[in-house]
Amino acid sequence: MTSVPPSVSTSPIAAAPTRRKVVVATGVGQVIEWFDWTLYAAFAPFFADRFFPAEGSGTGLLAAFGVYAIGFLFRPLGGVLFGYLADRFGRTLMFNITIVMMAAGSLIIAVLPTYDQIGVAAPLLLLLARIVQGLSAGGEMPASTALITEAVPAERRAFYSSVIFVGTGIGVLLGSVLGWALTGLLSAEAMASYGWRIAFAVGAVVGLYALVLRRSIHVPAPAPAAGQARLDRAGVTRNFADLFRTHPRGVLRIIGVGIGGTVGFYTLTVYMPTYLTRQTGLDAPTAFMVNCVILVVYSALMPVAGLLADRYGRRPVMGWSALALAVATVPAAHALSGSAVVALAALLPLIVLITGFHGPFPALMSEQFTPELRGLGVGLAYSLVTALFGGTATYLATWLAGTGRPMWYFVYVALAFLLAAVCFFAMPETAERRRRG
Repeated sequence: MTSVPPSVSTSPIAAAPTRRKVVVATGVGQVIEWFDWTLYAAFAPFFADRFFPAEGSGTGLLAAFGVYAIGFLFRPLGGVLFGYLADRFGRTLMFNITIVMMAAGSLIIAVLPTYDQIGVAAPLLLLLARIVQGLSAGGEMPASTALITEAVPAERRAFYSSVIFVGTGIGVLLGSVLGWALTGLLSAEAMASYGWRIAFAVGAVVGLYALVLRRSIHVPAPAPAAGQARLDRAGVTRNFADLFRTHPRGVLRIIGVGIGGTVGFYTLTVYMPTYLTRQTGLDAPTAFMVNCVILVVYSALMPVAGLLADRYGRRPVMGWSALALAVATVPAAHALSGSAVVALAALLPLIVLITGFHGPFPALMSEQFTPELRGLGVGLAYSLVTALFGGTATYLATWLAGTGRPMWYFVYVALAFLLAAVCFFAMPETAERRRRG
């Protein structure tokens, strides 16, 4: 018999004005975080050879994506660290620290000397900047998820928390818009020389706005749920042993469904401009334009998916979306060509489907844990998945393309979606309205 995840109804519901501020601050913060985070992948083709002298075609880019993957390995540490601190000292403090770290990483990359200027210190400092950003990105999701799901009504949790992935989509969208603008205005030589530095400088500056906005909100850490106070006094509530003793299935559920969610997202949005230019022959401005269109659709449909999940439940909305993605991914990848129209026709159906997966995902994650362990639980499980699967997605795709087997990667993506579908249909329903019957 499948156990029912813990209800999050014990969390305090914020008053309407505070709730609006939380939703806006969460969304804007996600925009800035993901704008900064995805700049690296979007502009790697332009700066890779500046830090990794190429010994053959594509080796510099492969090394750059290797650093990208290493940055992801620090996300679990950031998730655990900031998730624990958010549970202990409050969501908003961690909320602000993560945005400062992300902006600082972008600033370091913007002014970093190249390999020709300082030798091996250049790629090492680049790696350091990405480690800082990896810690920040790992801490962002648990703090945001816990903060917003504790401030909104349970029956609208998926709708309100979908702002997390709305912000994610807009952040990646702005990165693509910036790439579209810069590659349209500057020559390829200028992009490789200094154009990519402009992008990271913009990322550092706009982080200041998110910090100002975030400093205007405060939501206290949740009070212990009934039956948890004794565990608090025993000093074992916020640690790994207690997490895996009380919520092992919650951790495993997030990992099972998160593999498809993270691999799918990084494939269809972050990596897609590189794939379109390297494998289909699209020029860079057109590839960024295609990515902008699909990200507008992704961001616009996210709240709709949240509303549907609140009305009909998490399992049918997310499960059927994942299953359809498992079926459609490989045929859509086969259809991609050097035509922007064909690329949009192939990718837009996948983007529509993945919104049904992602929109309710923050709510689903929060509903696996009680408030005392929510930050740590979401931080550990989600960051572990993104490190092992999201972070390696671009590297694996680039490596397989280099061996002449690009379609093998999309088979891998389809299998990840299939695993997610199985997990969705195997878990109990967590939507408040559906649980009430």
